[in-house]
Amino acid sequence: MNTTEFQQALSNIVSQFQKADYDARHLLLDLTDKIREIGDQIPDSVPKHLSSEWESICAEVDEVQPIFKSQRKTSILFDRQGMGQPGVQRAKNLITRIVALSQSVEKLENERHPPV
Repeated sequence: MNTTEFQQALSNIVSQFQKADYDARHLLLDLTDKIREIGDQIPDSVPKHLSSEWESICAEVDEVQPIFKSQRKTSILFDRQGMGQPGVQRAKNLITRIVALSQSVEKLENERHPPV
């Protein structure tokens, strides 16, 4: 996968985040497969600090997966402490990190290949 393809894959995930109008926890779990799909395909041309951020995001996405895939409530995102707010906040933070990474990779790609 080259940088352009990686950026496009991230943009597709981000656009789905933006279109969704439901609980961030479910949204993140819904898009887990797409995140995992590109998880280890980050191109070598992406700077180390961005690739390490992506690896960190992927590790945290794996960490919040439900114990039983068919029962989402077994994810730590659905902890009852604080009426579920810590889980919602964690999901929102992960989504924000993915959006920021996508913007950084897009900026990098535009610097390398300026749009005409």
